[in-house]
Amino acid sequence: MEIEALIKLIQDWTNRVPLIILGSGASVPFQLPSMWTLGEYLKNNITFSETDDIAQFEEFKSTLDKVNDLETTLLQIQLRPTVLEKVIFETWTLVNKHDFEAFENLLEGKLEFPLAELTTHLLKASQRKVSIVTTNYDRLAEYAASFSNAFICTGFSQNFVGHFSKSIHQQNLTKLSGFKGQVNIWKVHGSLDWFKSHEEMDRQLPYRSTIPVNHKPLIVTPGLSKYYETQLEPFRTIFTEADNEIEKATSFLCIGYGFNDIHVQPKLIEQIKSGKPIIVITKELTSKTKQSIIEKGCKQYILIEEANGKDSRVYSSSFSGELIIPDVNYWELSEYIKLIRN
Repeated sequence: MEIEALIKLIQDWTNRVPLIILGSGASVPFQLPSMWTLGEYLKNNITFSETDDIAQFEEFKSTLDKVNDLETTLLQIQLRPTVLEKVIFETWTLVNKHDFEAFENLLEGKLEFPLAELTTHLLKASQRKVSIVTTNYDRLAEYAASFSNAFICTGFSQNFVGHFSKSIHQQNLTKLSGFKGQVNIWKVHGSLDWFKSHEEMDRQLPYRSTIPVNHKPLIVTPGLSKYYETQLEPFRTIFTEADNEIEKATSFLCIGYGFNDIHVQPKLIEQIKSGKPIIVITKELTSKTKQSIIEKGCKQYILIEEANGKDSRVYSSSFSGELIIPDVNYWELSEYIKLIRN
């Protein structure tokens, strides 16, 4: 009976049309690079000719080998502008390559795409509008919205050269002919499609295979520079809109999000402590997730992770301790969708 009551609660909270929060774990099934993979790639694919740049990058590699964590390394070293630029360019190159491969596999039907199924389901349950906040650079959220035949709003106009607008999402775009609804996607750390021109113009140049000449990617890498970059446009507006979405949400569904980002979780924790329901599904719950939700006494939560390689482990505000549900992977989005559709 405990499992039946839990499933009913999950269905109820999800069908309220939660704000979706995507973390890096949501991209792993599509072979997008992890932080460890990115760190190894940067070590092996960046070279410099200037003495000072060479010296700093050697320090970077040495520190990365020692701490074995890219974000920690970048928090310890204030990268020179020339070194940081190469890190950003190579990060974009690696993530973009794997993003292209994922899209091709999706088009050919070689991969399941449960995020698109979820988006379609929620668009039907809502007033034709779904919102996503993500810390990822990849385009998986945009692909999901596209497969759902929804109009996509990222803050940029949808042209081959898209320009940023602070108010485009405020227009009623859900009734545009042929679309099933609107999906707002707030990418707080930037996107593979976003670039800053030599003239300091913010542009969306969709689905580029290379970085345009005289442009640099508008992505925020982990580390000390992140604090400065995110004070600039378009990120200032995007953070404001993400915060607004979190404040007005009735509930939250976190997919592969580890509660390790200073830009998303302060507002999120504030809202769930006030009583808004939250569901977290991920392969492995981080200690920060448990600390932010369980230890802070949040009132309504369901946390689901893998257990024993074949089961689901659940923590919930509706019971003490943990519950093991045998022989089912509800922490995987594909299985989770089957659960909410039953």
